[in-house]
Amino acid sequence: MSQPPTDESPEILSLNDLQITLPQDVYNHLATQYSVLDTATPHIDKIFECMKSSPSDTCCRVNLIQSSVEEVIVGLKDHIFSSTESQSHDGYIVQRHETLPDLVVIRENRETPQQNNDTADRMLYSCSVPPNTKCNNIFPNWPKRVDMGWPMSHRAIVVDRFCGEAVLRGANVFVRGVLSADSGIAPDEEIAVYADLRSPNAKSKSVPRGLVLESYIGKCAFLGMGISCCKRSDYFAQSSGLGVRMIQIAGPPQPSLNSILTGKMMLQNLPSVCVAHALNPQPGEAILDMCAAPGGKTTHVASLMNNEGMIIANDKSRKKMVRAAQDFFSIHGSILYYSIGIGLDEIVTGVGR
Repeated sequence: MSQPPTDESPEILSLNDLQITLPQDVYNHLATQYSVLDTATPHIDKIFECMKSSPSDTCCRVNLIQSSVEEVIVGLKDHIFSSTESQSHDGYIVQRHETLPDLVVIRENRETPQQNNDTADRMLYSCSVPPNTKCNNIFPNWPKRVDMGWPMSHRAIVVDRFCGEAVLRGANVFVRGVLSADSGIAPDEEIAVYADLRSPNAKSKSVPRGLVLESYIGKCAFLGMGISCCKRSDYFAQSSGLGVRMIQIAGPPQPSLNSILTGKMMLQNLPSVCVAHALNPQPGEAILDMCAAPGGKTTHVASLMNNEGMIIANDKSRKKMVRAAQDFFSIHGSILYYSIGIGLDEIVTGVGR
């Protein structure tokens, strides 16, 4: 059993160990929204628990300016069923969402015998190290490694937070996402993958890329197992390329959809997709988006408007807004007018909603 972390040792967690909290005044306000106050706490706690795991469905929102739901379904099936990374051609179901007309969902085919690995994947959710069923120890000269909490049976890497979130949604690890790694990692070696939990906006000292794992003293969570596509030095010498191909993640299996059907669809979480539908924008209207970056909802509004009308997109970050505008035009949207850090009174004239 690993010892509690000190200031000079890492804190290594399972996804199940993570705690989601809110400031007490925010929590109290949320609780008052329930008609029966006694049901608030257990329901909110259940929501927090669900937030620690990635969704079981992968949501692909169709860009109706360039494509159709039918075309995207065919393209996704062709990719998933022909992919060498898919364990089985019938391991996933690709279908139109039951309610939202421009959404395609990919979910596990739970009736398929090949999905036996699902239990093992979900078991990793409660693990901070890979299960060591054979009692392997490849670090006999580093006895304190087990006290630090690192696996003794596998070498390991730590990726940044954004990379970690992508991994849990089906992505592989690209070299630019790797922060720290054990010495001696070789191509085709099975390794453990962790995500650094430092907030992107945190004031704490960042992890320098290339750090050897024994010097890492941050807080991280175990994501799963992968096969290294290169040697350790290549993680930090190369500016692009695949670093680790994931073979098992700590959560529901997800297909890898990197750069698939670009411009025709985008991966978007279900709550985000619901926002534009709740707005129900119509062709010819003028829409104001006051917090537009990174642009997913803005492009969705344009898609629902059939690229007819006007969208004014505003955000306080110039860098984010410029990138959002580039993404918007890449989907062949042509009704966007974007601004940066402009006050509300200056841009609402003529805006319908």
